[in-house]
Amino acid sequence: MTEIHREKATPAAGYPGPNDEVLEAQARVCTGPHQARPLGRRGDDPDPGRILDLILKSAAGELSWRERVSEAQMGAFFAAMTIRTRFGPETNWSAAERIAFEARRSALEGLPPPILFLLDPQIPYEGATPEEAIAVESLRTILVGGHLEAARTRQVCEAILSGEVAPALQAAVLIGQRMNIETNEEVRGYLDAVLPPEAILEVEVSSLTHFGEPFDGNTRYFHPTLFVAAVRAATGQASVLHGVDELPPKKGITMEQILEALGARTDLSREEAAALMEDSRVGFAYVSQREYAPAAYRLRELRVHIKKRPPWATTEKAQQLFRCGGDNYMVVGYYHPGYEEKLLRLMEERGFRAGLVVKGEEGTSNCSLRLGKPSGGDRKAVNYVQGFRRRADSLERFAADLDPAALGFHYEQNPRLEPVTASAFARAGMAALRGEAGHVLDRILLNAAALDVWFGLCDDTAEALGRAREAVASGAAGQRLEAYIEGSQA
Repeated sequence: MTEIHREKATPAAGYPGPNDEVLEAQARVCTGPHQARPLGRRGDDPDPGRILDLILKSAAGELSWRERVSEAQMGAFFAAMTIRTRFGPETNWSAAERIAFEARRSALEGLPPPILFLLDPQIPYEGATPEEAIAVESLRTILVGGHLEAARTRQVCEAILSGEVAPALQAAVLIGQRMNIETNEEVRGYLDAVLPPEAILEVEVSSLTHFGEPFDGNTRYFHPTLFVAAVRAATGQASVLHGVDELPPKKGITMEQILEALGARTDLSREEAAALMEDSRVGFAYVSQREYAPAAYRLRELRVHIKKRPPWATTEKAQQLFRCGGDNYMVVGYYHPGYEEKLLRLMEERGFRAGLVVKGEEGTSNCSLRLGKPSGGDRKAVNYVQGFRRRADSLERFAADLDPAALGFHYEQNPRLEPVTASAFARAGMAALRGEAGHVLDRILLNAAALDVWFGLCDDTAEALGRAREAVASGAAGQRLEAYIEGSQA
């Protein structure tokens, strides 16, 4: 049997590769039943034979560390190939893929047991650790297109987070469930595995808004969420923000980078963050995933090697870190459709007074200053919002596009801020909170006011915009952010 370099399950020591050619193949095959693109059908497709040869050479130690196909890549690729055998004719195996696998059948049989299991989930295999046994048993369902209950999903996710599961099996679970399109039960399992409901902390504020933004940041447009939170804090609405310092695939500008550029600490514990939210001079806080879920944070390198976004890319935005005894709200940004109802269902189940999903700029919850072509049919425009709010004993659902022009923001084009750096965003946001007119301030005002209307805190947009403008003009919003920076350092 071929000897293979055994990578540690925790990526702190670093994976080999990833091999770029195999990543390109993964980008095509590691996706859903209607999106997968078979290899070798067109002249510009990756050659499936070449992909398999790179994997076999990596397993034999014949490639350099930088060129090597990692075990995580192998796990994602082979899990995808197995799952695709049940897809329809357009996304099932191509003739070129079948020929390539058949020609290398004997060589592939020399791969290590975890890889062989992914190619044939019916063979006897139990895994090397108790945690791997959980992953293997779950994969026997996932690899044939099946789904797991919430408790089982949580169990296998906790096994992955333990660091005791081989990278190939970790990648196979994450890619496999994404390709099968996660059910509501599975989405809940992923959410609870990172931070279970019993671990949510209580804070002494009258209302609390969770902002759920993509962890990989912005690469084109100003990121206003931090400054929106400061404005809303000045109007009596506490907020919690969460994310990471940097994450693929975009590796864009994140809230954590902006806070660092402003001089704030970004390693606050949840207890320290709670104190800042409860502080009458502040009223909001940021918590890094590095602090509230270090095991999930350690998997960020694995996400590079599986290429496609894992289920956690959806659920991490809807993570609830705190709850208050008053009104709890959540807003989550997205770009790729398909998970809106699942996210809103999570919010309903957790008892939020109002919950929103917004197709905002770059997948954030922030609306653009210009509405392009309005939503129609299955196509949702940027600035499309969908949500619910509770009124007395009833649950009101709504969905609509937000047109900034109707609120008095008239832009022929959606402006960008240059350069796209954390320091530039920090300077521009702080200047806006000090009253500097322009598109940065307009973005902050628009999004702060829109939230108050959607949550049912204001009856009309004029009232909401008036509150937001007063929070800036009075200096209260800027003072809140300055107090946060100072308080985080205390």
